[in-house]
Amino acid sequence: MKVLVALFAFTATAAADNRCVIDKVVAPPAPTLAAPACHRPPKSLEQPLVAAITKTFHATQDGAKARVVFPCDGLGAQLDEVILETGHGHGGSLSLYRAVRTGASYDVRGIAYRGGAIGYQPTNPPFERVAGRVTLDLARVRAAVTAQVTEVLPARKPGDFSFGRSASSSSHDFHVLIRLRDSDGRTVERTFTGYEGSDHQAEFLGLVVAQEALAPITALPATKTPVDADDRALFADRFTSAVAHFDQPSYWFVMERYVDLARFLGTPKVIPGLLTRMAIPKPGDRSRTDARRDALAALATITGWDARTGVTEDEAAKLYLARCR
Repeated sequence: MKVLVALFAFTATAAADNRCVIDKVVAPPAPTLAAPACHRPPKSLEQPLVAAITKTFHATQDGAKARVVFPCDGLGAQLDEVILETGHGHGGSLSLYRAVRTGASYDVRGIAYRGGAIGYQPTNPPFERVAGRVTLDLARVRAAVTAQVTEVLPARKPGDFSFGRSASSSSHDFHVLIRLRDSDGRTVERTFTGYEGSDHQAEFLGLVVAQEALAPITALPATKTPVDADDRALFADRFTSAVAHFDQPSYWFVMERYVDLARFLGTPKVIPGLLTRMAIPKPGDRSRTDARRDALAALATITGWDARTGVTEDEAAKLYLARCR
């Protein structure tokens, strides 16, 4: 009898191990192409862009002004793909989009998380699928994404401190990422996650204008068609790219929504990222506690093995860490 029990336990463990197999993500090789001809926005577009980017600029010193320059963006003439991520910390949202060129327009698929405020448990599933075809003004997008914004301080005599300083801050925390890929595989990516304010305005002012130019994507309505393999591939691509930022202080709401979405869209490719949520460094951390609970549920769904059965969450987390490889 003891032999049979031991054999059963070994078989069950082996089966669990077999179910929790990581599908490792292999990064594509970087393009080995020569730099393209310098691409900048046409002069007719520069002034309207400067006005749009500096519209909400906050001068931190009396007499200071914003300067916007448009360097070579490093991309070829034709853009084949646009990745867009948007989200808000207090709005319970995170949207992921991929737009792929087809002729003169772009086919879009997206995943729009529709959650709520902190502590709110959204209904299941907490997302909508988005799809459609749009026309995009990518000349404006690529220029705004790569625009360099600096604050130019007025010239002052040595020892002259008779000027005022100021700063702006806000409780508005948001996330935006834009990634552009040209027809030869070159990419440019810019992202910001944090609070609106003067401290980081050089990082997000251009991105906000670029996001506004991508409004045809974010305006697409939800579709009732079921999730397919391409949707899961989009999610896995964005999730694995986001994992490196999961523990950044301002990224907490993005991390939470990615992990929650993994319960419904996760594949073996996202298992390594889910395993990073197994530890809770600070007991009582609401965000990490909720994220681990969702990560455990996602691992159970993806692997078909529910390590939570009959044990605590701490014990289940240790089991997944030990057996998922």
